[in-house]
Amino acid sequence: MQYELKFLSEIKFGPAYYTLIIAGKKVPNFFYGFTRSELLNGRYLAIEEWLTTDYQKGPITRVAIFDLENKLVTRLAAVNKGFVGNFKLENNTFTYNKTYHGNGKVVESEVGWNLITQWSDAYL
Repeated sequence: MQYELKFLSEIKFGPAYYTLIIAGKKVPNFFYGFTRSELLNGRYLAIEEWLTTDYQKGPITRVAIFDLENKLVTRLAAVNKGFVGNFKLENNTFTYNKTYHGNGKVVESEVGWNLITQWSDAYL
């Protein structure tokens, strides 16, 4: 395994959140949920990234996809008042769910894998 999650804390009345370490180095500026999937034989890590741990403002999350081999990351659009999960890559299409516990709504989203082109250094 090229990454690890380290327990940091938990949200009041909510789930735990973690720091993410890739190849022994902490990914700065964000926290992560436990929901994740390894894609393409472990080359990529799709994980729920938290943009706030403020109970009143959140949840605000998004999908972060890490290229573990090249230490790069791409981040999809933020999901306000919801969580992301159920990450899959099939037939060159990346799919995931947006779950809104406040109203019980689950929305499946998809993006073509070849359309994910905005990669940046994972440690910035």
